[in-house]
Amino acid sequence: MTSRFLLALLLVLPACSQGERGVQIRPRVPVRIISVVPSATEMLFALGVGDRVIAVGDYDRFPPEVESRPRIGGLLNPNIEKIIEMKPDLVLTYGSQEVLRERLNAVGIRLYPFTHGNIEHTLEYIQELGKTVGEEKRAAEIVDRIHASFDDLRKTAPANRPTVLVVHNRGAGLLGSFHSVGSKAFQHELVEIAGGRNVLGDLQQEVVQPTLEEIIRRGPEIIIETIPPNASEAELRQRENDWKTLKSVPAVRNGRVYVAADDYLLVPGARLDQAARRFAELIRR
Repeated sequence: MTSRFLLALLLVLPACSQGERGVQIRPRVPVRIISVVPSATEMLFALGVGDRVIAVGDYDRFPPEVESRPRIGGLLNPNIEKIIEMKPDLVLTYGSQEVLRERLNAVGIRLYPFTHGNIEHTLEYIQELGKTVGEEKRAAEIVDRIHASFDDLRKTAPANRPTVLVVHNRGAGLLGSFHSVGSKAFQHELVEIAGGRNVLGDLQQEVVQPTLEEIIRRGPEIIIETIPPNASEAELRQRENDWKTLKSVPAVRNGRVYVAADDYLLVPGARLDQAARRFAELIRR
């Protein structure tokens, strides 16, 4: 475990209380859990404790069972009063939700922060979350499965690794405005594992907003645009056609622009192995 991750836990998890004669009493396994983080919500269900999740964030969509749970806001607008009224014994938050953290600490509600980071950081979080909810063995199985999948993909990676541009948050028809990923994003690592090279991998950032001139200059050999699921066929065609104006870019010229309507490409969590395989499927076509 990294020292940064351990420090985060020590700051927010209540210390073991002292019972009579100074014997330490560990916090009980939580049975009423609220998560405002889509990644963490997925992890809870993957760990087999979805029945303990009593509320979720506004942007949680997976697994389908979350649709039956009450919504309590998101990153910028958590409904703190509602959260407190539901009497949770564990709340999973974003690390940046300082106001929520302070309020929950003030009323004695245990919380567990999630922060974006690289893949190993996410896998560490899964393992520590598994310990917290009493599913350490299940967490280890998930992490082992993901590592095994990564190992298999690395062994079969192509000798010549094509350069890949990952695109997200682009409005259909608005080619000049979109985001991509630098070396600090988990998708950067997934592309490398899958057998490609992130065309913006030299940038020490998580989120990058490149200009079209920059994309033309770098000339990616593959473009993978990630969007949420349930897009219509008309939207998929529109998004593919948008790129045809950049005919000088190798990915466009060679018909290697792919629009992937897969939500797991956007969420770091228990489906990282599935995301890596999907990237590999597109990169190795």
